Amino acid sequence: MASRLLFIHTGGTLGMVPVGTDGALAPADHFARSMKPYIPGVESLAEIESRSVCNIDSSDMSPDRWVSIGEMIASSVHDFDGFVVLHGTDTMSFTACALSFMLRDLPRPVILTGSQRPLAEPRTDARINLVHSTLCAMMEIPEVGLYFGSRLFRGNRTTKVSLQSYHAFASPNFPPLLEMGVDVKNGAEPLRPRGAFRFRHGFSRDVAVISLFPGCSAAQLSWVIDQGARVVVLRTFGDGNLPREAWPSAVEAATSHGIHVIITSQCRSGTISPGRYEGSRHGFDAGALFGEDMTGEAVVVKSMWLLGQGITGEAFRASFNQPLAGECR
Repeated sequence: MASRLLFIHTGGTLGMVPVGTDGALAPADHFARSMKPYIPGVESLAEIESRSVCNIDSSDMSPDRWVSIGEMIASSVHDFDGFVVLHGTDTMSFTACALSFMLRDLPRPVILTGSQRPLAEPRTDARINLVHSTLCAMMEIPEVGLYFGSRLFRGNRTTKVSLQSYHAFASPNFPPLLEMGVDVKNGAEPLRPRGAFRFRHGFSRDVAVISLFPGCSAAQLSWVIDQGARVVVLRTFGDGNLPREAWPSAVEAATSHGIHVIITSQCRSGTISPGRYEGSRHGFDAGALFGEDMTGEAVVVKSMWLLGQGITGEAFRASFNQPLAGECR
């Protein structure tokens, strides 16, 4: 019996066409209805149904749309054998994180994919990404994955690393789940459900991100808090190092008033070790949390999700570094 798959269209380069005199890419409605005519042979792999949540450039993705995608999957989770979410590359990793936190104990594969070139172009990477994502959605991989450029990654471990390469995504601190070349090579062990499936939506937007640079003012921290931030993610230097001037005291002032300050690194790979350098020890002593081996996307979306579940105070601190969906060690 053929597998039944649901393709969920959200937009992105894969379904765009050039418009206007300058040829800028924009979403096209006919791709949202069906892509099967552009990927001959895929219908022989599985019985595919297509639905659309939105048809946007992924820079316009939002938490409300994350929830709409999650609701569509949750309401059909027992009606299909797998799901393929067609998504723009710019915010695909954020959406993968959001779905991984919402879809608890997922019993089916949910595979996000997209492309660097539109599907209608002759030299597109969209066709192979779609075919391989279809195959991944038919496998026993019950988690949110992201397929791109020959590799299936754990979605909440990914980050976009290239504008031009067909290998646009990487998973800096976690190996791929699959590598699909001439042969299919198994990688990391997929997650397995530990209980009944649950859908837990809700995201708070009271999260801010500050990227540090030499000479940046610590007053930025108090400013974003004044604007309503309850969690502030600091993209710091190296191993989580803060400038010694003003920043440790600013972090301490924030954490003493119940604001969660989370220290991450501007480096893409590696695990932050608080206290290895004085710069990170000052942040730790000031009460900051550390992102450890999580991607920046995972830190932000996890914070949004925890706040959205009403998890605050010490419960937030206790939950933050506990893996929810394989996003950290």
